[in-house]
Amino acid sequence: MTTHRIASALLFVALTAPNARAQQPGAAVIDSAATWHALSALAADSMEGRRIGTAGSARARRLIIDRLRSASVQPIDGAFEHPFPVTLRDPSVRRGVNVLGVVRGADTSRVIVVSAHYDHMGLSGTVVFNGADDDASGTAGVLALAAWYARHPPRHTMVFALFDGEEFGLLGARAFVPWFSRTMPIVADVNLDMIARLDRDILYAAGASPWPFFRPLLEASAHVAPIKLLLGHDTNATGAHDNWTNQSDHYAFHLAGIPWVCFGVEDHPDYHRPTDDVERVNPGRYIGAVRTVADFLRRLDESLDTVAPPRASR
Repeated sequence: MTTHRIASALLFVALTAPNARAQQPGAAVIDSAATWHALSALAADSMEGRRIGTAGSARARRLIIDRLRSASVQPIDGAFEHPFPVTLRDPSVRRGVNVLGVVRGADTSRVIVVSAHYDHMGLSGTVVFNGADDDASGTAGVLALAAWYARHPPRHTMVFALFDGEEFGLLGARAFVPWFSRTMPIVADVNLDMIARLDRDILYAAGASPWPFFRPLLEASAHVAPIKLLLGHDTNATGAHDNWTNQSDHYAFHLAGIPWVCFGVEDHPDYHRPTDDVERVNPGRYIGAVRTVADFLRRLDESLDTVAPPRASR
């Protein structure tokens, strides 16, 4: 076999091998091959690092929109693209563009947002910062979840939000939250930021400390997860740097008093470096992470009918 065929065979085995723990009844069946392909395409050199306001960013949006449209996810207010103004040092960049899709549930009075940021750091000269983990991984995960729920409508309406400009100060999320909240109550944000590099087979979920409502749901998902899911990174117990509360797009929801959970991995040697490439991702562990988020999202959707609205623990 050629090297390419060997790699393809190993990838197929990694994506189709049975989980160590049986999948739960009703769990989302993630299209592993499609999810991996989306991650690889978003992290390709042709995307030029997906920096806000660039041609690479526009190419990434086209890919995302094609995926949403082919999955029959519906646009919001007739459009998938939602521009917003920005002010950056680069005078050529005057706007960012969020990509938003919706799957309506039986209960349309409350919305769960599932988010990731599709932008990254772009180019440094001719060097491409591909951002496979940060955050092509979360973007591909959101697309996988959107495709599942488009075929299996949730109990509550879900908005699948791919934000622009996270790397420059959570710009897309900060534009989205006040705009969308005026017309529809958001009950939770489930944010995926860097879920691919499970080098130690560990995925973290932050948010259960400020929002204790989430803890039993996350612990139940951890019990059946195909990877190790740990709770943490949401207090200052080990230093402010280890508190992820203001480290990604969920912070815009936090500031608005909206409950959030952020799934991610700890920083690794390729974080914000041009070596954050898809070749450094273990496919089986990555798909395991997406399946773990899917399990939690199912539990969250099912629980909202039976519990009081969550309140923050201050």
